[in-house]
Amino acid sequence: MSAIKPRHSLVRKLTRQNLTVLLGSMLISFMLIAVMLWLTARDRQGSAAELAAIQLASNVSAMLVFNDPDAAEHELAVLASNRDLSGIALYNAKGVLFADLADVATLPWQTTPASQELHRRYHGLEIELVVPVKVKDKIEGVLYVRENMDQLMSWFLRGLLMISALMVIIYWFAARLLIRIQRKALSPLVALSALAEQVASERNFALRAAVVDNNEIGSLTLRFNELLKRAEIWQAELSSQLQQQAARGDQLEHLALKDSLTQLPNRHSFTELLNQMVQTSISNNTMSALMFIDLDNFKFVNDNYGHDAGDDVLIEVSSRIQAAIRTGDTLCRLGGDEFALLLPEQVTPQLTEQVCKRLVQKINQPIWVKNAKMPVTLSIGVALCPQHSSSAATLLQLADEAMYQAKRAGKNGYQIYSAA
Repeated sequence: MSAIKPRHSLVRKLTRQNLTVLLGSMLISFMLIAVMLWLTARDRQGSAAELAAIQLASNVSAMLVFNDPDAAEHELAVLASNRDLSGIALYNAKGVLFADLADVATLPWQTTPASQELHRRYHGLEIELVVPVKVKDKIEGVLYVRENMDQLMSWFLRGLLMISALMVIIYWFAARLLIRIQRKALSPLVALSALAEQVASERNFALRAAVVDNNEIGSLTLRFNELLKRAEIWQAELSSQLQQQAARGDQLEHLALKDSLTQLPNRHSFTELLNQMVQTSISNNTMSALMFIDLDNFKFVNDNYGHDAGDDVLIEVSSRIQAAIRTGDTLCRLGGDEFALLLPEQVTPQLTEQVCKRLVQKINQPIWVKNAKMPVTLSIGVALCPQHSSSAATLLQLADEAMYQAKRAGKNGYQIYSAA
């Protein structure tokens, strides 16, 4: 299973968000600085213009008293030469124009009574001043001044340009530093994500993540490692349980197909092996044989020596029979003292007689159990396939009949089935 890559990188997303916040903060700071700088510069120029206007009002007060407009115009021209004025006029106490400058724009003011207080107002890029002219606390007239702030604005814009360039440089360095710091800070989380993908793809719960710092990510890494450890233990337990179940399954299969005493194929296995032998014999047009074997005097052994002695006899008899047959032949225990021997290949009537004689001879050799000679022999019935039958059930029935013929003939012998 291939690892699923995330569609969006958390590191890039956080970096974009942090850079956006940084840029927004710098823009807000830039705007606040610009506003404060402009207001401060404007106020300083307004204060300077106000001081100059107050000084001029003091100088022209005597000229109003002595009605000398030429001298007043001269004073107005001196102020206009030192400052960037867009308008200047001097009115007497009755509001009549007393003096102004011909080369300065006409002021759009109406004649008003003399003001008792100094007024300063701002109109766009102009400072408007209204300064009362007093002589011994008596209002003799009013001085109107309007001053341009074009030079201030030019200076202000140059300053903003320099600040903007400086802030761009600061932002660039701050962004580079922020990206580096953020990647370093989030590297444990990225490594943890990569490990999770590796665990998911490889199903390897033995992997562990390195704990870098004692912080939230470190705590998350510790908990993740604990989960991996539990998953590893769970996986080991599950594997052990599956192995045990497989072992039990093998054991149950063995018990289902094997005789518990002799470890020979049981009756269930015998039925399958017999059907298989008959089908192979028919399809290959070859002869096979079924031998039905019964122990003589086995009941006498159980009654006189006990069932444990009978079990020992069954084990010994099965061992001797297996030693006397070919590798491809199969001995089965059907139950009690009954056995069945399957000869699936290269069978002839002569071969079956040789096998029967060899088996009888093997069992006739003394069998000692509990220091006593067991009086057991064999009675064998033989049925051939397909000579006697091509049916497994019929073949078993015929072999059983032949075995009883051997018993009626005196036991300790064999009989090949004959319909006669």
